[in-house]
Amino acid sequence: MTHNSIRVHYGKRVVAALFGLAVAWGTPVALAEPVDAANQYLGVWNYDQPDRADATDIATVGQFGINPLTFPQVGTIEFTRGRDGEIIGHTDQGCTWHFRVNGDALDLTSTDQYCFNNVIGSGYNTYSWHVTVRDGREQEVVRANSYLGYGTFDFELTNGKRTRADAAGPGDAARLFTGTWMFDPTNPAYLNNLTSPGYQPKTGAVRIDSNGTGLIARTDDGCTWTLDARGNTAELAPAGQTCARSDGTVTMAFWSMSSDGTHVYTVLNSTDPQLGSYFIGSGSLTRQP
Repeated sequence: MTHNSIRVHYGKRVVAALFGLAVAWGTPVALAEPVDAANQYLGVWNYDQPDRADATDIATVGQFGINPLTFPQVGTIEFTRGRDGEIIGHTDQGCTWHFRVNGDALDLTSTDQYCFNNVIGSGYNTYSWHVTVRDGREQEVVRANSYLGYGTFDFELTNGKRTRADAAGPGDAARLFTGTWMFDPTNPAYLNNLTSPGYQPKTGAVRIDSNGTGLIARTDDGCTWTLDARGNTAELAPAGQTCARSDGTVTMAFWSMSSDGTHVYTVLNSTDPQLGSYFIGSGSLTRQP
């Protein structure tokens, strides 16, 4: 008897046994639905709290490897289904990226994807973005070309980590964000709390309170801003809020922050009373007693 015939006879006995059990129990044998590999990626994901010690969510930007700058990564991405099996990644800073399931990972469908990011005022070509999910946690490695007015720079995120935005309860966001926060002293080595353009220090206090459905941030210039918070991340909602001050009207176009309850990392884009636009790509605040 050949091995093939052994497998055939054995398979018939297994089917007969299952049929007999189904008849005995009065329940049909149901076949498991095939697993859709895309399901584990779908939804909104927050970057975890950046950590310079192990480079978690810290991107490096440099030209020819000379004097690279490092920037904390803050914000969200939402993965949704696209056409023909694609997965579409929409970031909170207004960019759209096209992925496809590749074995046990997501990878870009092409190496020439480009976006002009209005928050930071520059464009970039992301040519590699590798995403995996293990035990409900997302990890990613991103490589891109960042196009600035004075040259093309390498962008690299080698230890990106995210958690699902709905992994935490609504009360966690209030606990992480409510309180009084002060902008940290500037650090030119990281461009920390320095505006671009102009490199002016960002200073002052921010008082954050919960209104039951979201957050209200009051800055010490008398302005009030509303944010939605899920998990460790809070974002301006709606975008493009304005505030009338005695010296002119300012507009907050974008504001995203992540918190561990003690420190906040933030990215924002705003105007000053003279309608000059600026952004802060590496901002940080510390909770006050």
